[in-house]
Amino acid sequence: MHCSSVTKILKRSLYAGVFLSLMGCQPEESNTTKTDTSAPSPVKTAEHDSAVPPLLTLDELLNASDFQAGIKQSVLNDDSAALKDWQDQLLAVAKEVHLAPRDVKLISGQQGLLFIEFEAKKQLFNDEFIELFMNFQSIDDLIQKYPHLTGVHKRAQSLIDARDVAIERAATMLSEEGVEGDATQQARAQWQDYMINSGRLETLRN
Repeated sequence: MHCSSVTKILKRSLYAGVFLSLMGCQPEESNTTKTDTSAPSPVKTAEHDSAVPPLLTLDELLNASDFQAGIKQSVLNDDSAALKDWQDQLLAVAKEVHLAPRDVKLISGQQGLLFIEFEAKKQLFNDEFIELFMNFQSIDDLIQKYPHLTGVHKRAQSLIDARDVAIERAATMLSEEGVEGDATQQARAQWQDYMINSGRLETLRN
C-alpha cells in the first residue's frame, strides 16, 4: 500500500494523530520479507511467503488518550452501546496497523468487549487511586467500588506499603537531625515533592 493511501485511511480512523506521528510514511515492502520472531507464522501465498509486521502494538492502541477517555466514559455511564462502538473502532484501527492476529482475537467478540471494559475499570481505579495515594487517604471504598480488580488492588497496596516505609524512614532521619515540628508531616511533604518533581507521579498515571 502506498504511503499516501495509508495516510488517507488513518485520517479516517480513530487514532489518526497518534498513528501518523508514530509511523510516519513507511516505504513500500520489497520482495524480501523481514524476519520477526515474535510474530505469528507468515501467511503463505502462491508465489512466496510474506508477513506484514504490526505498525503498532496492542498496548499502544489501548493507551491512546482518546480511546482511554472514551471507554472510561462509557463505563462510567454504564453505556454498553458506546463501549461496543469503541470496540468496533479499535478493531478497525487494528486492521489498518496489521495488529497481530492473537491480539486481534483478544479484543474481538464478547470476550473482547469484556477485556476492554476491564481495561477501562483498571484506568478508572488508577485515576482515583492516585488522588488518594498522594493525599494519604484510605483506598478501602475504592476497592469496594471495583471488587474484581484483585491484581490491581495488590499492586496499589504494595505502592502504599512502599510509600509508608519511605516516609517512616525519612521521619526518623528528620527527628534524629533535630528538626522542629511534626517530622512525619514534613516527611510526607518531602515525599509529595519528590513524586511530583521526579516524574514518578506521571509514571503512575500512565
